[in-house]
Amino acid sequence: MLQRMIHLTYNEHTNFSFKDFIDLMKPKTYRNKISKFKKEGIVVLDFKSTIAFHTLAGHHFGKGRTRYHTGDTISHNDRIFQMFKELPKDKQSIHDIRIRFTAAKIYETISNNMSFEKESINKDIRLPFWNINSAIVQIRIHKTDTVSVIIACSDEPFPLDYQGIIAFFTTLARIQGLLIGILLNIHRNKIDQNQSIPDYMKWIITMWHFGRDSLECSKRDFHVAVGKAQHILRYYTKDYGKKKIERYEIQEYPNTSAICAIEDKILP
Repeated sequence: MLQRMIHLTYNEHTNFSFKDFIDLMKPKTYRNKISKFKKEGIVVLDFKSTIAFHTLAGHHFGKGRTRYHTGDTISHNDRIFQMFKELPKDKQSIHDIRIRFTAAKIYETISNNMSFEKESINKDIRLPFWNINSAIVQIRIHKTDTVSVIIACSDEPFPLDYQGIIAFFTTLARIQGLLIGILLNIHRNKIDQNQSIPDYMKWIITMWHFGRDSLECSKRDFHVAVGKAQHILRYYTKDYGKKKIERYEIQEYPNTSAICAIEDKILP
């Protein structure tokens, strides 16, 4: 949760509400955690309308940079949706990708043989952040033998063309290779069949941001969201150093294998 708050504050330059965490927790859980962060001085209230928008301490955005969630679904007749369609756009791309898969006995094996950091509350094993071709990869191994992977690549999304798709699957292959290497180191070059890492093509994409950047630079500064829960469409300015690009994206939850999720996007 804290990492997403940091991403929204520093990368997307905006505040956040419970709707930005609907895929992680229930609203009541969000409120409890926010209350704890406020007491610790990590989070402060930034703006309040019908719902509360918070931000990290020392970063104020106010109403002008607040995302406005409106409506239950995204209509193709919606004024904002039509505005998206009229923009001159770059290639379709994906970024901020979340992945899960299960590997038998991986938690016990790594926990007993390696000294990676563990979370204080849930005891998840957290591997060090890894930079792969400008993408920041975070790997967590849960006590349930579920492995969760976050690929943060908002500054350089994977375009859904030949080179971009190859780069995406190459990134997954390198992550798989890292985990296999850890197990090989533990088992001295011999891994039991029940302790192997599943093929990265079969890993489940639980969430990603799918969209396009505009080809023209923007002189405006804004962040708007339409929809809620499992169907959120965002339109905002993305800072690239000295220039700003308008980006529109849909937060999607494919919940299918990596190969099927990509095929659904590129095949007619």
